[in-house]
Amino acid sequence: MRLIVKLCALINLFFFLALQAKADELKIFTWEDYFSESVIEDFESKYGHTVSLIFFESEMLRDAVVYSGKAAAYDLIIMDGLTLGELGEAGSLADMSHVITKGSQTFTKNANKACTKFGVPYAHGTMGIGYRTSVVASPISTWMDVFVYALENPQTVVLPGDDFDTIAIALMALGYHPMSENESELKQAYQLLLEVKDKLLVLRTSIGYALDKKDKSEMEVAVMYSGETELIGEVTEQDDWAYTIPDEGTLLWHECLTTHINKPISNAAKEFLNHINETDNAVRNAEEIWFASSNITALGSASDEYLQDEELFPVNLTDANSYEYKSLGRGAENLRSQILSVIQNRK
Repeated sequence: MRLIVKLCALINLFFFLALQAKADELKIFTWEDYFSESVIEDFESKYGHTVSLIFFESEMLRDAVVYSGKAAAYDLIIMDGLTLGELGEAGSLADMSHVITKGSQTFTKNANKACTKFGVPYAHGTMGIGYRTSVVASPISTWMDVFVYALENPQTVVLPGDDFDTIAIALMALGYHPMSENESELKQAYQLLLEVKDKLLVLRTSIGYALDKKDKSEMEVAVMYSGETELIGEVTEQDDWAYTIPDEGTLLWHECLTTHINKPISNAAKEFLNHINETDNAVRNAEEIWFASSNITALGSASDEYLQDEELFPVNLTDANSYEYKSLGRGAENLRSQILSVIQNRK
């Protein structure tokens, strides 16, 4: 009996040493609170790797890192489909099409299209308005309502500081297409943003503001992305946050995991991507973080509470009121960047 116990102990020791010998540190550049801690802990225990999450607060900051080439320091990067497509075609990202053992059938058709061969689909959703139901007396139902509320209730509204989304919000409030390249329409969007700038609480992602201020948050209305209200309510200790998609419609986003072309895809990265896409792990990851997963098997096995959450899975979206991100001409991109720069730096 003692011999058997000793042999088992030796086997466990050899297994542990074998894991340690091939163990890597997996560095992921991501949004904060975007992966389940328990799913990561299971991965570390199973494979012996260590996962390090390095956070960015805005896509613009992430893109600056990627464009500078410093992204090669990370094994995996969370990236939106639009940027991923542009960088992939420019030769900056690695081909990820061979990474998932079960192949592209693991994910939804729209996710595969958005993430192309340069990304592994992860999450998707909408952009909308979050507001505190106990504080906001009148219904918030349009994008223009956000601007009106900011003018009437100074220092309570948060808008993102993003050259795509911030301008898109103003364009939709004015009744224009969020991806408009029309110079006149963009100038009108600039004037609207300029009018409200000094009345805003901050020009920043609402989730970043909430994680920073916690229970000292003064935010009452904010532009958010689907799935964020639960975390914002938790960290601010305000349980009255609601999410709505405005009448004018919304932008649809997809998030993918990718890696820089100068960073060879490690075995640890491949193992992690397959681990989080195993059905049970994908379900747990999505339900613990509360985002709309792009994994088909997760969507087929998740709880009713999750699948019936209209913030994650809106029922009234149509082709007429939902818009995809698209690449813009150089002139329109530059004008949007200039608009945001002036708004951010105006005192």
